[in-house]
Amino acid sequence: MKPKRREQPIRYLTLDEWRLFLDTVDRFEHKLMFRVCYELGCRVGELVRIQAKHMDFRASTVFIPADNTKTGVARTSHLPRELMNDVRYSLKQRGVIGKRDGRLRKPDAFLFESADRRRKGMTENRVRQVFRHYADRSGLQREYGSDSQGRKLWRFSVHSLRHTHCMHYIHVYKLPVPVVQRQVGHRTLDATMVYCQPSDEMVGEAYGEARRDSLAAGQSRRYE
Repeated sequence: MKPKRREQPIRYLTLDEWRLFLDTVDRFEHKLMFRVCYELGCRVGELVRIQAKHMDFRASTVFIPADNTKTGVARTSHLPRELMNDVRYSLKQRGVIGKRDGRLRKPDAFLFESADRRRKGMTENRVRQVFRHYADRSGLQREYGSDSQGRKLWRFSVHSLRHTHCMHYIHVYKLPVPVVQRQVGHRTLDATMVYCQPSDEMVGEAYGEARRDSLAAGQSRRYE
């Protein structure tokens, strides 16, 4: 299929930037939240609506109901086993899961709770604020322009984690595009094919590696 054209570059974190960002996050709950968001490749609106009853700890999956998605289509997404263990530990500490018997005691509890006791779950805006805090703190954040109303546009937002998931799992981990499509919940394969286009960083790395190999081959021939 021919990839759909995209006017703006995909704002994602490279693997090194993603690791730097995580190293900057010093609260377990916040790090867990961003790791789950990245590994699911989900939208922030889907993330804040995940409840304990949506978790399948044996299969290491998360069910995202149709009502919680932008496309209106339900899906099941997968988490790494060790990350799911961290999620279960967090829920046990909060009493959502029994510490001894491991039984689900509060199925309607949100995966990420709000510090405001008047709210049950964390809001989308709060997740965005927390992300911006760590992006600034890590030194990764950059202003890249302004909108029609003169407001600053920043290089990264929490939605960048969804872009980051797609770019990493297609280009770094070499998963088939239809597999990534199912994980992140794109309505069409064409929407996922956008991520097959190499970024500026990838072009630079590829050319650098090719030139190093060419230089090494030339030097070896010189000594033959």
